[in-house]
Amino acid sequence: MALPNSWNAYKDKVIATIQPTVEFSLTDTPTITWQSKVGGLPYLPQDFDYPTTSDGEPLAFLAQINFADMPSLPDFPTQGILQFFIANDDLYGLNFVDMTDQSTFRVVYHADVVQDMEQLQSDLPTLVEPVLSPLPEGADFGMVFHKTVQAITTDSAVFAPKILDTASLYEFKPADGQELGEFFKSYDSIDQEQHRIGGYAFFTQTDPREYNTTFSDYILLFQLDSDHKHDILWGDVGVGGFFIHPNDLKALDFSKVFYNWDCS
Repeated sequence: MALPNSWNAYKDKVIATIQPTVEFSLTDTPTITWQSKVGGLPYLPQDFDYPTTSDGEPLAFLAQINFADMPSLPDFPTQGILQFFIANDDLYGLNFVDMTDQSTFRVVYHADVVQDMEQLQSDLPTLVEPVLSPLPEGADFGMVFHKTVQAITTDSAVFAPKILDTASLYEFKPADGQELGEFFKSYDSIDQEQHRIGGYAFFTQTDPREYNTTFSDYILLFQLDSDHKHDILWGDVGVGGFFIHPNDLKALDFSKVFYNWDCS
């Protein structure tokens, strides 16, 4: 990877953080039920209870990944379908008090995938009006995957201590006297604000792992960005992300995932 000249002193540290990630773009081609997708009809076996809030209100389907379609990543499943549901409310199910409380969002993993529509549900429950979602009405977008590598983002809670040897970005002073904002902007030019699975997340506000040590070891599971081309919008051009502890990912335990979205 090519770093701006002003970052040459940190090149070795940055390169040491590089890890594989899968980026994905969206297509307008209608999807089939067990396909990786954003919006549309989720994969739901006939005997599966549709996810609801603690009040019994149906959650809105956000996205699903069929791992058989996706390039493999270390410790991620290689088969099965992983789904993301969020509450139909003005916070899109975000819980500021307990970000792992899955009464307002849900992450569901189906280890075995049945490709037979007669064994699957074909209708979604009706959401209470008005429908509040980052997705446009009638969204049904397929995913096109691209495996690549990524270095740590400046948004990461550990970027400053790991790369700059400071507690926070704001304590750092560029050696050449460059203005701080311009210095970090030059690095951010190599970051990809993308739809992403694995790798490093980006944020428009603060990484929750910076102020909540419970999540210090959590890694990015799934990131859905605002997407003007497909009218996906998290608040004021924000981004949504789901995070998991590496041990839980290896165990295929998605019950303690934390969910966050923010906007500028």
